[in-house]
Amino acid sequence: MIINILMNNKVLDIWSILKSEKQVGLTKRLYSANTKIVVYCIYQYPEDCYGIALSFPKSIKFNLDPFSSVLDPIVEIYEDGSFEDCMLLCAKIKHCNKINEFSYLCENVIKAIFEEKTIADAVQTFGNTLLRWKNLFECIRCIGLSKEEQQGLYGELRFLKKCLNFVAGSYYSIVYNYVGPNKSLRDFQGKDWAVEVKTTSTNNPQSLIINGERQLDDTMVNTLFLYHCSVEVSKQTGETLPEIVNSIKEILIDDVAAYSLFSAKLFEAGYVEEQIYLYTSRHYQSRKDSYYHVKDTFPRIRENELREGVGNVKYFINISSFESYGVTEQEVLSKCMCDD
Repeated sequence: MIINILMNNKVLDIWSILKSEKQVGLTKRLYSANTKIVVYCIYQYPEDCYGIALSFPKSIKFNLDPFSSVLDPIVEIYEDGSFEDCMLLCAKIKHCNKINEFSYLCENVIKAIFEEKTIADAVQTFGNTLLRWKNLFECIRCIGLSKEEQQGLYGELRFLKKCLNFVAGSYYSIVYNYVGPNKSLRDFQGKDWAVEVKTTSTNNPQSLIINGERQLDDTMVNTLFLYHCSVEVSKQTGETLPEIVNSIKEILIDDVAAYSLFSAKLFEAGYVEEQIYLYTSRHYQSRKDSYYHVKDTFPRIRENELREGVGNVKYFINISSFESYGVTEQEVLSKCMCDD
């Protein structure tokens, strides 16, 4: 049985209906009738597979080769009997224990697909997402998170926990604003503010890596903060990744929607309960938490400052060069928690 514990999760609702009908084969139901881009929720019985599908004209070619040996998600193309000369690009999984997490991924990609102006762009967006899902499921099935990914996730969760402790209740919106797991431009994003989290260890605590010319570009946001989490990594002293995850879950335990959303975001980040044993030997001890207001002449590269033809820039900034932009944790949390 599917339990709908995600707030506003239409995908789960439709899957529940399709499952209850027990119609043999692949069945589909329209996600929304208010858009020209046709997306279905799909269910396959008796295999008990859940997924989503995008309808597109046969004139648009989609290469299935990268997914030929992929176990999760299963990517297939069928004829769309509802429309002439159209195909269905389907992504589905069979693991019932990951239904909530997968439904969250599906809700996100459907939202992204609907934002596209053409069906061709929607197919490309779905295809790019499927490649990301392929990497995600392979990571979950095999090797887990790298040491760098573990450290980065720890810093993000440390800031998330600060936000949750700052405002008692209303946890769902706080977890919702945590967008780092779905590879967004910054790690936390509100209506008119954003926070980018950088976590460094004692190996190189004074230099921060900036990924892209837009990461510290405040052109499209009223207020942009940079949170620098400096930690010391050891085998015995400090807090492990599973420990901070569990402490956040304890905060959210009575907020079912926020708890479920947090679990889904951990899944998208590549962190799953079955691999906790991979993360118990690395402990993080906080050395210093620093906050900066990214504005004016803050040392960074902005998109409009690049010459034509230059992009995807990766660069380093030295902490000592922007100490004058420092702000308090109270200022950052007050701005982020009071504006939503």
